[in-house]
Amino acid sequence: MIHNNRIFQFLTAVFGATLLLGNVACTKIPQEGSIAPDIIYKNRKQDAISGLQLNIGSFQPSTSTLPLKFEIMEIREPGGKPVSALTDEIPVIRYKEAITGNESAAELALKSDTVMVPAVSINEYTGVLEIQEGNKIPAGEYHFDIQVSNQSGSKLLTDALVVEFKESDVLSWSSGMAKQPEIERVGDTPNQIRFVAYLDGQPLPGDYIDFTKNRAAGFKGTFVDDTDDGEIWSVHFPVKEADTYATWKMVTEVGGVQQVSYESYNFDFVIGIPGSYVVRLYK
Repeated sequence: MIHNNRIFQFLTAVFGATLLLGNVACTKIPQEGSIAPDIIYKNRKQDAISGLQLNIGSFQPSTSTLPLKFEIMEIREPGGKPVSALTDEIPVIRYKEAITGNESAAELALKSDTVMVPAVSINEYTGVLEIQEGNKIPAGEYHFDIQVSNQSGSKLLTDALVVEFKESDVLSWSSGMAKQPEIERVGDTPNQIRFVAYLDGQPLPGDYIDFTKNRAAGFKGTFVDDTDDGEIWSVHFPVKEADTYATWKMVTEVGGVQQVSYESYNFDFVIGIPGSYVVRLYK
């Protein structure tokens, strides 16, 4: 009886070990240096403004063995637009020393170097797409094929990132405005913005709108003139995100007497590439 018991315990142990080995064999364990089949960029489709700096790309390595290396293999624009502006080298200032904020122009020059870098490149260690300020990328949708590598090999991600570039964008506007402001590029020169104010659908002379108040905020520019077809500002591009206030001159007539009042509304916009623009505001 004891002998049979020992045989039963032995068979039970062998059977359990066999099951354990079977489970291990069914479990797929990534090998050293493997690249996972489900690697991907989070939020593959992104927006950018031509002329402005932006970093794009949150790469999801899944179970891939680190470190990974990234390289742009091809850039395409389905509409047939040239992609050379993305690889053109542009001057970028790099600082060699810490900046205190109190430096003169001469001191800043000593602490910095100007280097030439591609308008769009990829950080080979993080996979982040780095877009440089001052680029001249035409509006369009650009598709990036990116190769991901580690010690075991590489994998090509077709359309890994899709970036739509726009020359300008209206980010927000006051609820007091009749509708969203409009931005139109009307020429390559001069570098200026002509603001046109519309009241009940009719354009007003330039002196009916004013941007001189609250100038601590808003786009950075120099007032040029009030004309019959708008208020003109000379602008150093790019125009970066900054809450802008427009003050409207409201003229009404009560009992044959003109009454003048003022109303302020805020809006936020960006323009990347230098040129001549018209911004239309509606009240």
